[in-house]
Amino acid sequence: MSTIVAVTWTDRVDRWTRTHPLVLDVLFALAVAALLGPPSLDILLVADSPAWVLWVAGLCGCAVLAGVAVRRIATVPAFAAAGLAMAVTVALPNTVVRPAPLGLASDGDSMEIPLFFLPASAAYLVLLYAVAARRPRRESLLALGISVLGALLCTARTATAYGALPAGWLTLLLAVLALVAAVAGTWAVGRFRFDRRRRLADEAAEAAERAAAGERQRIARDMHDIVAHSLAVIVRQAEGGSAIASRAPDRAAQALSVIAGTAREALADMRDTLRVLQETEPRPSLAGIPALVDRVRATGVDVRLTERGRPGALTASAAMAAYRLVQEGLTNSVKHAGPRTGVSVTITHTPQASVFVVEDDGAGAGERPSLPGTGAGLSGVRDRVRAAGGTFEAGPVDGGFKVRAEFRVGEQGASR
Repeated sequence: MSTIVAVTWTDRVDRWTRTHPLVLDVLFALAVAALLGPPSLDILLVADSPAWVLWVAGLCGCAVLAGVAVRRIATVPAFAAAGLAMAVTVALPNTVVRPAPLGLASDGDSMEIPLFFLPASAAYLVLLYAVAARRPRRESLLALGISVLGALLCTARTATAYGALPAGWLTLLLAVLALVAAVAGTWAVGRFRFDRRRRLADEAAEAAERAAAGERQRIARDMHDIVAHSLAVIVRQAEGGSAIASRAPDRAAQALSVIAGTAREALADMRDTLRVLQETEPRPSLAGIPALVDRVRATGVDVRLTERGRPGALTASAAMAAYRLVQEGLTNSVKHAGPRTGVSVTITHTPQASVFVVEDDGAGAGERPSLPGTGAGLSGVRDRVRAAGGTFEAGPVDGGFKVRAEFRVGEQGASR
């Protein structure tokens, strides 16, 4: 039991951190500021440079630290602001520092240091990592190039501070190697994180696809078993009952009873299977209406599809409700109208609304018995249309039957 509680608590913390990234980033930025801020402030307080230089250097350091707080919700702007702040810092005059208050060994002479050596400048690497870990490869490479260029500029500014002595050149070489290594290493770690996250996402997507494919295969097998077995039994019993109906009515009645029981069992199994299938099938949309009309037309029904205008901003629920309305209207015409019935599907799009109408003329009604229905189809479509914010109408007209739905722009989903 304790293990289950621990996992649940971990999941909740992980979910909360993903939905509240700014809170954690601000706390992290405060921790970085607490670590790097005091030594940077100590250097500025013992400097003999003009006040405006120290103020600009301090503001630039604050800008870099502030970027750490928003590096995930505004990665590129934070990096750009930090890069600009570092460029300004590199351009500032070298600062004259009295080393004694810092506890440094000195013979009494002051020393000059470039202001980009302030500890707060190290926070720039955090932003470089954020770009490498979160942005596409082209953007991350641009950030890497900017950072390497910055490292070279820092080395050039260091040369103005320490001079071009032989020992100084060696120091400069070591400095540029160290800066470039720090930049390249930070970027490489960020890209590793980016690639790993993408690889895990791809693996999760592939696993989900495999699971979905396996579920579809299972459903297909179940449907095949249900339909093949049940229809075989029904056909065999129907043929046998028809053959002996005049000679042995009792056996014919028994065959009908078997047919009814088999059909009920098959219907129950199919409902259970379709309930799972409904959770994985793609959502129908307006693009599927022409194919729907073609399938009905292929059965011999005269169906005419007319579409005027271009679809506006229909929501996904409205588009699905419209598709279901056309589907149910065509189904009702096939089930209840005569064999010579003509059906029209009219779709009209205007800037104000989209209207969907399915109407049959009722020609040939009564020439064959209509298939039984419960009315649940129209009731379900009405509920779908209203839930999507549309209006629904259905009823007889001029000897035929018409269903109509209208979705006004800006009102979809209002009834939810």
